[in-house]
Amino acid sequence: MTNSVPPEQPAVNEHTWRRRLLHLTASVVIAALVLGLEYRTAVYIIGSVTAAMAVTEAIRLAAPAVNDRYIHWLGPFMKPRERRAPTAATYHALGSLTVLLVFGSPIAALAVLFMGIGDPAAGVVGTRYGRLRVRVPGRRTGAKSVEGRLAFVGGARAGGAVLWAGGVYAPLGPARGGAAVAALVEFLPIPVEDNVTVPLASGAVMWALWAG
Repeated sequence: MTNSVPPEQPAVNEHTWRRRLLHLTASVVIAALVLGLEYRTAVYIIGSVTAAMAVTEAIRLAAPAVNDRYIHWLGPFMKPRERRAPTAATYHALGSLTVLLVFGSPIAALAVLFMGIGDPAAGVVGTRYGRLRVRVPGRRTGAKSVEGRLAFVGGARAGGAVLWAGGVYAPLGPARGGAAVAALVEFLPIPVEDNVTVPLASGAVMWALWAG
């Protein structure tokens, strides 16, 4: 169902901006590692970081005292539900490692950047300028704006264009398709963390288009 309504103006506080900046920075760093290092070295580094994060999550969720200390230090970057569940950062690392293992370096770099740039762009534009909102049953966060989806696609394609201009890949068409799919998957009420589903879905589309 689609409604044209005045844009919602929830408080975009320092916590929200910290998370968006962290997500963007982590994605850029991961893409730089993937493109700048030999494939096995990149897999080793990202895999080691992912494993360390997973072990840390397991320990802190099993030990309340450790979790309290974890929240004390990292609480400004966490959503309330992440205080008793794995964080989006860990899923982000897992999704990045998985897409790298499955599709290789160029596609992994693109897929990670799509989420890292597109998601914050959608949040900023949707919050400030979103008027046309679509309600999708099953979404925890309720309605999402069409303007935010367009910003996701635009931000993701901009990131892809930078890598294309740098000669990382060619032609540009498959990356544009991957960006659109990334925005669609992030929008849908899929019961799996989108930091995993978005890069895998967009990576699969790009792989299929380039292979074809």
